[in-house]
Amino acid sequence: MALIELSSITKTYHIGEMDVDVLKGVDLSVEAGELLAIMGESGGGKSTLMNIIGFLDSPSGGAYKFDGEDVDHLDDNDLARIRNQKIGFIFQQFNLLPRLTALENVSLPLVYRGVPSHQREKLAEQMLKRVGMGDRMTHHPPELSGGQQQRVAIARALSGSPSLILADEPTGALDSQVSQEIMDIFLDLNREKKITTVMVTHDPKVGRQCRRTVRMADGCLVEV
Repeated sequence: MALIELSSITKTYHIGEMDVDVLKGVDLSVEAGELLAIMGESGGGKSTLMNIIGFLDSPSGGAYKFDGEDVDHLDDNDLARIRNQKIGFIFQQFNLLPRLTALENVSLPLVYRGVPSHQREKLAEQMLKRVGMGDRMTHHPPELSGGQQQRVAIARALSGSPSLILADEPTGALDSQVSQEIMDIFLDLNREKKITTVMVTHDPKVGRQCRRTVRMADGCLVEV
C-alpha cells in the first residue's frame, strides 16, 4: 500500500513580477516501509518536494494522498495534526535546543502530543538508548559531537512512533565514518521497524544503500 501518492505536483514561487517554476509535474508513489533516496544537484527541487511531502509547504497544483487520505482539501490545523502525529523530521543542522538536555530535546515533541510527563521521559530514554545515546541523556547539544547530535535528532524524530521519517541531508555535515554510522541506524530502523523513510542526499554512497533512488533535475523527477 502506498503511504505517499503525488500526482502532477507543481510548485511556483512568485518573486516580484517573475514566476519561478520549482516543481514541474512530479509523480511519486512511496510504499509503506520503503527506504527512498531523493538525489540531484542543488536547486533541482529536492527540498521543496520534501517540504510538500511533510506539509511544511503546499503545492501550486496537482494531487496529494497521504496514507490513503486526500490532503488537498485539509486546512492548516488538519495538516499540522497529521504532521505532528505521523511524521518525524531530521535535518542536516540537527535543530536541537542548546539549553535543553538530550533527554529534554527528545521529550519536547511529546509535549505537543499531550503525552503525560512520566511517559514522555520513559519514551525519550528508550529512543536515546535505541540510537546509542543512553550514556549522554543529561548532556546538552554543545557538549556533543556532530554525530551524537544527529543521533539525538533521530531519537527525537522517533519518539512519537511516526509512520514516516523525512530526512533532509542527514549526513551532510558529518565525516564519512560518522555518516556511515548514522546511515546504519536508518537501515536498521527501516529493516526492523518498517518505518517508511524518504531521504534527500547528495551522497552517492548513501543513495546506493537505499532500496530505491529517484533523481530530481530542473523540477522534474526521474526514477533510477
